[in-house]
Amino acid sequence: MKKNRLSLKIKLIFSFWAALIIALAIPSYYFLETVEEEMKKEMVQSVGERMSILAWALARNDFQHLEELDAVIREIARTSVDRITVIDSGGRVLVDSMVPLDEIRLVENHGFRPEFLQAVQDGHGYSIRHSRTVDRHLIYYARKTDLTQFGAVVLRMATPYATMESFFMRVSTVLWQMMLLSLILAGLLVFLLVRRLTLKLQPMISLAQAIGGGNYATRITVSPGKEFDPLVVAINDMAQNIESNIDLVSAQKTELRTILDGIKDDLVALDNNGRIMSFNRAFVAHFNHHENFLGKRPLEVFLNNELQECCDEVIASDSVRNKSLEIKFREKDYAVNIVSPEDRKRIGAILVFHDITHIRRLESIRKDFVANASHELRTPLTSIKGYTETLLENRELLEKRGAEFLEIITRNTNNMIRLLDDILQLSKIESEPEKIVLGNVALQPVIENSWRNCGHYADHKHIRFSMELHPDCAHVIGEAEALRQVLQNLFENSIKYVPVHGEIKVICRKEDDRVLVGVQDNGPGIPREEQQRVFERFYRVKKFKNKVKGTGLGLAICKNIIRNLGGEIWVQSPVPGADSGSIFWFSLRKSL
Repeated sequence: MKKNRLSLKIKLIFSFWAALIIALAIPSYYFLETVEEEMKKEMVQSVGERMSILAWALARNDFQHLEELDAVIREIARTSVDRITVIDSGGRVLVDSMVPLDEIRLVENHGFRPEFLQAVQDGHGYSIRHSRTVDRHLIYYARKTDLTQFGAVVLRMATPYATMESFFMRVSTVLWQMMLLSLILAGLLVFLLVRRLTLKLQPMISLAQAIGGGNYATRITVSPGKEFDPLVVAINDMAQNIESNIDLVSAQKTELRTILDGIKDDLVALDNNGRIMSFNRAFVAHFNHHENFLGKRPLEVFLNNELQECCDEVIASDSVRNKSLEIKFREKDYAVNIVSPEDRKRIGAILVFHDITHIRRLESIRKDFVANASHELRTPLTSIKGYTETLLENRELLEKRGAEFLEIITRNTNNMIRLLDDILQLSKIESEPEKIVLGNVALQPVIENSWRNCGHYADHKHIRFSMELHPDCAHVIGEAEALRQVLQNLFENSIKYVPVHGEIKVICRKEDDRVLVGVQDNGPGIPREEQQRVFERFYRVKKFKNKVKGTGLGLAICKNIIRNLGGEIWVQSPVPGADSGSIFWFSLRKSL
């Protein structure tokens, strides 16, 4: 809004002053002109009357010489302020009451003076002008008369006009003083009226300021005057409408923000220049590597050229309204859908980031599962098929080595059964976690029972087994059979990797309200980069994959059981203070 430097008070004062000046100046000017004209007429008439008396008086005298006429003229002029001049018909000055007779010849010819010409033509005439001789304005009145001794002459009487001028000066001064006083009083009156009006308008100003400051509930309760009633009603209605619209917009904004923040996917809005202008809460939670995203381009945030090119294409094109792509950012996979709204006045494009990391991981797990399960099943099946076909095709071999071949077939069949059992068990644990009933479990009997079940695997390696159980770890919250299965899987896993005359030890310690149980061995250990993956289905440490038999499902089963018991499981390798070995830890709640 363009601001006006002059206030309403100043404008109104100047306006009233202009109107007052016009209202007073024109009549005053007309009055002065009229009075001046009338007074000039009266003064000319007065001079004319004196001139008639003078002409009558001169006509009664019989002047023989100019000296006599000059003496009479000077005597008459001495008793008045008039200057009397006698001019012949040619314009030559004969006598002058203010010029000595011996200097009269030096006076310039008056034949071209306006009052002289008018008197010659009409018998009398006058003019008002400034006299250089006396340096003031004079009324020159001339009259044609006949002096017997000198013939036809023109008598001229010059009367000071200063009296009129001083009168008009006084009148003008008084008028201007009155006008100035009127202006001052009018300005003061207007100031008071405007101030009073401003005070009455203050509620309207306060309402406008309140609306500008966000307070839409304020209303005008008192009208400044009857003329302002429609304005007061209109302003109150406007404030009511603004309040209603603001409440509606705020409610819609809150609803929209709630919906956007409730969406798990990450949403980002770009302006028409391709810069981030808004985002939801999920985006901030997932992408927190920048302090401020506003005003940045997608390339600056995600460092992905393909994403930036797709955004630019959608924003710049009128035909392309959406684009989809997949990006990888900070070890996560995202499916990104770029949509352009119909109205691009403010929003150029909307980016929807859907985290598909879990989906991709499941796909990878599924592929690994199919590949590993196929491989684990194919190996024994191939062996079973080979030995079966050999026995069927060679009767002599059946009689000589049939029992040996059948033992191999049985062993491979048992391997397949064990693999299928592990798969079914893992599936059951994942699909029916609620069937585990938690209770108070004594830890030592479960550990001893689990080791006895694995004893036949450990005897041929002459493995030493020991336990270090703290008294505070005697009881835990869990389920005995589930714990036995976890410990047995961990024991079997350790037995596979420890050397002959190796050592397996169960350690236990208390940490806050948790009990940490660890199965420690002196095997080769697990590389750090593979420690997070050993709990995945069918995953096996790469360097032992072809050396040690197994299904790769044991640790995945342990992970799901411990999770269903409300704990966590992890691996520590190498053993503290050594260069090898592993400790598989799991946590359980301590029994009260």
